[in-house]
Amino acid sequence: MSEHDVVTGRAGEQEPPARARRAALPPGVLAPALASLLCVVLTVLTWRAFETTRRGQLVEEAARLGSEGARDRFSDVTSLLLGVVSVPFLVLVVAAAVLVALAQRRWSIAVAAIVVLVGANVTTQVLQASLERPSLGVSSLVMNSFPSGHATVAASIAVTALLVAPVGWRAAIALLGTLVSAALGISTMIGVDTTAWHRGSDVVAAMLIASAWYFLVEAVLAWLTERDGGPGARSRTAGRLVRPVLRVLTVLGGLCGGLGMGALAATALRVPVGTDLGEQVAFAGSVLGVAAVACGLQALMLRLRPHHPAPRTEPV
Repeated sequence: MSEHDVVTGRAGEQEPPARARRAALPPGVLAPALASLLCVVLTVLTWRAFETTRRGQLVEEAARLGSEGARDRFSDVTSLLLGVVSVPFLVLVVAAAVLVALAQRRWSIAVAAIVVLVGANVTTQVLQASLERPSLGVSSLVMNSFPSGHATVAASIAVTALLVAPVGWRAAIALLGTLVSAALGISTMIGVDTTAWHRGSDVVAAMLIASAWYFLVEAVLAWLTERDGGPGARSRTAGRLVRPVLRVLTVLGGLCGGLGMGALAATALRVPVGTDLGEQVAFAGSVLGVAAVACGLQALMLRLRPHHPAPRTEPV
């Protein structure tokens, strides 16, 4: 056997591991794909815990009754916020997102923005129409409202803004998106008239659905980048605000989550509550829970930096 044959044989022995490494799912694809799956699982668990069990329904009924005090104070604000949400407004947002993406010559993100906005809101409408809330003798409001349509619009707008934003703007957009999705979601829990028509679980599910679509689209975009061998946005600076904003969202989300879980757990142990103070504690727990989910999801999106195909420079 010649020296050339030996070298060739050794090189051939090293090829399978290299091919295996290339065939493995890249972390840039796996992480958002798993995040999307997690959002779906949490949506199902939220439905099961708060919509299909008597104790869960009692907790949310106490929170709904506890929202009356907030409604007396903030009905003007909630009416203004909820009045903005409409089909024409959503169409306007879709057009704006596409224009922002096209201005950066990122055609794939323009398509992705449409997919996220349409996919999230259609999913919510389908679930609202197909799911039935079991009547367990807890409340006279037995019609299904899971997930919240208004909250889905707000959350899908927030995640789409993060999707199309230039990398250096992501931290500021994440903060703004947290405020928008939480504020409008909580507004649906307060309502505008004599009753609130959405529960905390409705809002949390809406946020999870919008986030599931965001992460799914990010996984597809990352796969396209890996397939084409493009550098994507990971090679660019993420902006100076990313770390401090991540800390703020993480600390705030953890604080709200801890207090909210404590309030809801205390309510669950005492249901049916039957006192104004107990109902107000339940409502505060729901509000804090929604705020915690908004902070946590935006922090996760900010941490999983996008890996998008590079901008196209040739004319369309």
